[in-house]
Amino acid sequence: MKPLPPDPRAETIFQRDIMVIIRRTDRMFFKLLLGQWAAAVVIALAWSPRTWIGQYWTVHQHVLAAALLGGLFAAYPLYLIRRRPGASHTRHMIAVGQMLQSALLVHVTGGRIETHFHVFGSLALLAFYRDWRVLITASAVVYIDHVALGIWFPLSVYGIDAASIWRSVEHAFWVVFEVIFLAMSCRKGIEELSLIAERQVKLEDAARQLETSNAELREISAAVQVANRQLTASRDSLEAAVANRTQELEQARRTLEQHVRELETLNRIMMGREERILELKERLKTLQGGAAEA
Repeated sequence: MKPLPPDPRAETIFQRDIMVIIRRTDRMFFKLLLGQWAAAVVIALAWSPRTWIGQYWTVHQHVLAAALLGGLFAAYPLYLIRRRPGASHTRHMIAVGQMLQSALLVHVTGGRIETHFHVFGSLALLAFYRDWRVLITASAVVYIDHVALGIWFPLSVYGIDAASIWRSVEHAFWVVFEVIFLAMSCRKGIEELSLIAERQVKLEDAARQLETSNAELREISAAVQVANRQLTASRDSLEAAVANRTQELEQARRTLEQHVRELETLNRIMMGREERILELKERLKTLQGGAAEA
């Protein structure tokens, strides 16, 4: 697997996501192993169900092999899936059990070449774990099975009475060919999960920054509202002061106008008095002049 993301948070997300995939694949193989066990029994019953030896009737050994060996191959992986889901040991034992199921199916069908495709399909399914080491375990089981049965019982694996070791090598070559590309796919999947984890951390950071910015914006908005209320109060106070001052000025203007009118009245009165004084002076001069002539 690719080294984990350097950010501890990304590593946590990566581990969580890969564990979800692994446990989901465990559950898939739980159903698959049970289904293959039943399928092996059905295939054995349909392919070579019974044999008659004289007057005696007995179940064919392939049926017993499918029922007993199939259950044996599936039992421990099924137990681990229930008891230790997601563990590395569990998926390696699933790989062993799955490949042994393939070998059993090849055996009960008499080494039919078409049944060998089950091996390649099983490898593709094991690649769902995104762990190339599981593919190595599965490949080793397949190779050991083909070599051993090819030497001692070639009819069960190749459908012929004798097989060269090179035939096992040829089968191994095609298995390795598929495993190489499946391993590349596993590595690519791990890289994608790592990138997804890193992007999620960046998105979470961006979300926190956005939330912080929103909080700051809310604080600024609250401060602006307070300032607006203060400005409104100041404006209302100023308007009230201006109105009061305007009233005072208007009152002062009316008072001043009244004083001006009073001064004008006094001025007219004073001018009238001055005119009378002048008249009196003229009369006094006239009287004085008449007295002098007399």
